[in-house]
This record gives sequence, C-alpha cells and structure tokens, in this order.
Amino acid sequence: MKNRKVNYAYYEHSLVNNLFELLEMKYKSNPDDIAFSYHENNLKINKTFKDVYNEVLDLSKYFYKNYKNTNIGIIGENSYNWIITYLAIIISGNVAVLYDKDIDFELLKKLIKTSDTKAIYYSKYYNEYIKDMKIKSFPLEDIYEYIKVSKNAKNEYEMDNDKTACIFFTSGTTGIPKGVELTNRNITYDIYAASSIFKPVKGVTVSILPYHHAFGLITAVLKPFYYDMEIYISTSLMKVNKDFEREKPTTLFLVPAFIETFYKRIWKSARKTGKDKKLTRGIKISDCLLKLGIDLRKKLFKDILDSFGGNLTYIICGGAYLDPKYVTWFRSIGIEILNGYGITECSPVISVNRNEYYRDGSVGQPVKGIDVKIIDDEICVKGPIVMKGYYKNKKETEKVLSSDGYFHTGDLGYIDKDGFIFIIGRSKNLIILSNGENISPEVIEEELLKDEGVEEVVVYEKDKHIIASIYPSEKFLNNQEYFDNLIKSYNSDKPINHSISQVKLRTTEFIKNNNRKILRNKVEEENEK
Repeated sequence: MKNRKVNYAYYEHSLVNNLFELLEMKYKSNPDDIAFSYHENNLKINKTFKDVYNEVLDLSKYFYKNYKNTNIGIIGENSYNWIITYLAIIISGNVAVLYDKDIDFELLKKLIKTSDTKAIYYSKYYNEYIKDMKIKSFPLEDIYEYIKVSKNAKNEYEMDNDKTACIFFTSGTTGIPKGVELTNRNITYDIYAASSIFKPVKGVTVSILPYHHAFGLITAVLKPFYYDMEIYISTSLMKVNKDFEREKPTTLFLVPAFIETFYKRIWKSARKTGKDKKLTRGIKISDCLLKLGIDLRKKLFKDILDSFGGNLTYIICGGAYLDPKYVTWFRSIGIEILNGYGITECSPVISVNRNEYYRDGSVGQPVKGIDVKIIDDEICVKGPIVMKGYYKNKKETEKVLSSDGYFHTGDLGYIDKDGFIFIIGRSKNLIILSNGENISPEVIEEELLKDEGVEEVVVYEKDKHIIASIYPSEKFLNNQEYFDNLIKSYNSDKPINHSISQVKLRTTEFIKNNNRKILRNKVEEENEK
C-alpha cells in the first residue's frame, strides 16, 4: 500500500443518533447479511442483521415491561447474548452498567452499590459468584425465555439521545474505577466520527477484546456492525489462532499486548524451524522492493499471513503504548497497524491513523467533528463524544470537564504541523525533580524498552531518586550485571538529575488490567512493602 503524503477527504457515510437507529439502518439496508457469528457445541451459528434487529426489539419489550429507567448490570464473558442484552437494555430506556468479568468480589459489591444497580444479568459461569450479592440476578443464557414471556408486551420508550445509555467503569492503572456515563449520542457519534477517518476492508473481524471496555465494545463490535462486517465472537484466547485461520479476518481491533505476542510467536517459530535468517532476509528484500513500488509481501510471507487467515490487512491498535518498531515490522510482512488513541470518557476514540495517511509513532489525527488542543502540555478534547460525567461524582467530573466544554484527558502530548497527535506520558505519572522540573517516566520507559533484555519496565520516583523496575526477557532473567550496565549506558548522556539511581529486577510480570496495561499503583504498593 502506498502512503499518501497529503491528507484526503473524510469517508462519507450516514450519521445515526442512537443505537435503535443503528439497528434499524442495518436491518433496512442489509437484512440478510451476517452480522454476528460464533461457535456453540462445535456448530457455527450465524445471526443476520435482521435477526439482531428482531431479537433486540423482542428482548427490549421484556426490559421495558419489567424496569423503568433502571440501572441494570451485565457481567460475563463475551457472547452474542451479552451484546443483545446490552442493546435491549438501552433501547428500552434503561441504563446498562458494564462490569469486568474478572473483577474482585469485594470491588464488585462496592460498584454495584455506588452505581445504583438494581438487577444484574450474568453468564452461568458466575452463578456462585453472583448469588451472594443480594441483588436480583438472571442468567444471560436464558434471554430467549425472557423474550417468550414478554412476547405480547410492548416497548413504548421513545429514544432520548442525550440520556445516559450505559455506564463503563474506568479501566485506568491507578485508583478506584469511576462510572463513566455515555449517552446514545456519545456512542453513535463516535462510531460515525471514527468511521469517517478509517475504512476497513469488507469482510470479517474476530472480536477478542472484553465487552465491558469501551474499546472492546464500541470500537471492536459496534463500529464493525456499522461497517457491515461479519463479527465473529471468539470465546477463548486459547482458540484465537484457530479462529483466525478458520474465519480469515480482514481487520482486527487489538491492544498492543496482542501485537507483541504475535511478533514473539512468529520469531519463536522461525528460530525453532531454522527459518529466522530467511525471515530477516525476506524483510530486507520486501522493504527494498516496496521502495521501488513492488509488493511481493503476500508471496514472501505467505506462511505467516496464512496463520492470520491470509486476508488480514489492518490492525487498529489502541489502549496503551505501542513501540513503532512493531508498526514498521508488520508493514514489512504485509499487515498495516494503524495506531489510535482513545479514552472511555470520549466514547472512546479520539484519533487514529488513516488508511493511506499515517505517521509512525503517532496516534493519528482527530476523528471528524471534534476539537483537540493542547493546554499546558495536556491533550484536551471537546465535542459530541465527550461523556456526560462520572456517575454521581460531581467533584471528579469538575476536575476533568472545564467550563468551556473541554475534557482534560490527563495525557501529555503534542500535535505536529499536519495534525498528528503524539503522546508522551500521563500527567499523574510525572516525576517532580529536586529542581522543580517535570519528567515523564514513559519517555524513559520507551527508551529502555528498545533493549532486547527488557520485557517490561516501570519507572517511578522514591525518596527523590528515579528507580527502574524491570521484568527481563527470558534469557536475561536474574542477570543483574547486564542491567546495571544498561542503566550505566543510559545515564551516560543524561543530566545528573535525570539519571536512574537504581534498577530492580523482577522474576514475574507486572500486574495488569484486562487491557494488559500495567497497574502502576500496584508497582508502588509492592515497593512500599
């Protein structure tokens, strides 16, 4: 693919104002096309856009009959029933409250209380977990029974586009999760705005990311639904490679951890079969030919591409930092990674690199119809994608939503002359040096991660000293001397007050959230012990 050197017009498509309009539009335009598919008892199940429309509407009658403007929880692994329940709750005028399927029991009880959740729908795997919650609870597996008992009921709710539709809990790396209130307008405008800047290849996507995250649900499910793609619901990370080979996705929506794992798996397989030198030569040849306008990637890397199904063209990546080396490497073998940037409070996509206009190392350009500007080095966003606020938390809402309508993301960055956004760290993570200067630990981490010995790293301040906590790559485990020399080399061209004072080696990975982000507060807790 040839990269354009200048920007080009937005992709044109229809704006919908709420999720019912989205369902209706797909039902009218492509009723018999497959919207969702999944395997059940070794049998593949296909659901058309017509099926989805009818089943959501039928289930919404059940929710409208039994609840009025009620906060209703959902917890469970990814499934078609999960999605249908989510949509039916919203178009019945109720509020869907989305819980992490791996949440701590005590935290779940606390969030149920603070979010005023009155009933919870769960997959049967969580039966023992939920029954002690002292809350009305119903299995997601029984949705067709709920439809049956309400077949003569009506859903008379008229969509209010600016009413809270769902509550996502922040998946950040510090503090207690806050309930982010998103409206129908927030969600559907973000679908429209992001789709104006990126256009997938027609075909299949494999849904992997958890649905209680905005990226996993809105970006990786509702946007492909809007794009008229078939969404195959993968039920297990253990089976995802088989899913790729069988379903042959054209576009994937992933967090960096997946890309890093794929990269390592490819090289591990190449070394195991003695093909690593051939792969290295192939990449060099591919890069040279691409400069001449010759693309032989499908032939040179057929075996690798076939492991992804053979049709994979794009990976939209977000949720955490991705080293640009992965972007250039996957491009060399024929897969374009378009890095993006989002935050739950912005529904979630703020920016993404374009199909034919991208800048490696950036998180792309702002999506259509929003305003992004830098205020005191912080990325701030204004527009229809910005949340209503944090549920019953005016104090925290006022901290991030200014009187002029800008949401302060907490991310530090800059925008280049062509409108590409670059992120350099989080304001909450800033290290304040003894001379009052601020330094972003992410900048140091990015440099250290370039070393082959560093698998994961967190940089933090303790007693006015900069500490690097490193989880080494396998062959460098417990090699303190290697990392002492690495830090010595790093410090050699840095001011004294920017130098790393100590490196601490770990024998286990850092604790992470569901999006595979390192929980920095847990690192601090560990080092306090």
